[in-house]
Amino acid sequence: MKRIFIATIALTMLASIASANQGGGPGRGGEGYDEGAAIVDSNGTIFITSSVIDTSTQTSTTTVKAINSSGSVVWTAMLTNSRRLELSGSNLISTNQSTASDGTVSTTLTAISTSSGSVAWTRTLSGRVTFLEPFSAGTYAIVVVPATSSGGSASRSLVAIGNDGSVLWTVSLT
Repeated sequence: MKRIFIATIALTMLASIASANQGGGPGRGGEGYDEGAAIVDSNGTIFITSSVIDTSTQTSTTTVKAINSSGSVVWTAMLTNSRRLELSGSNLISTNQSTASDGTVSTTLTAISTSSGSVAWTRTLSGRVTFLEPFSAGTYAIVVVPATSSGGSASRSLVAIGNDGSVLWTVSLT
């Protein structure tokens, strides 16, 4: 019953945010808004996200708020250019993809501690992280490295990342 109540509050908050932001999307004063997402931890803490996008610089700032089962905000964290957020153990994993001037792609994973909102660790992987899946000892990531030449083929790998940010192992999928 407690989880249903918390989920109902989270959905109501998301609807309020979307309504306040007029449904999200770009166009107000050069900024775009993302109505956010909600992730619920097994202890009842809910993590609410919202993003503001500066369309002139294509930079987004994501605010993450941790709200406990009593409805109190426990902490607030800010992330730059966060593409997704995944709950994995005692961390929220954020992805930030970038492309260098030579065309190589990399993804930085940032782990935010669910208890404090502080950065627990960061890890940069060569390639585009297309999938994250938590498991008991960390998070699995599927990483795609685009072809370096026209007509070449991309390489794919499965990377196991420990709860401390270390790479446990990598397996080629191509």
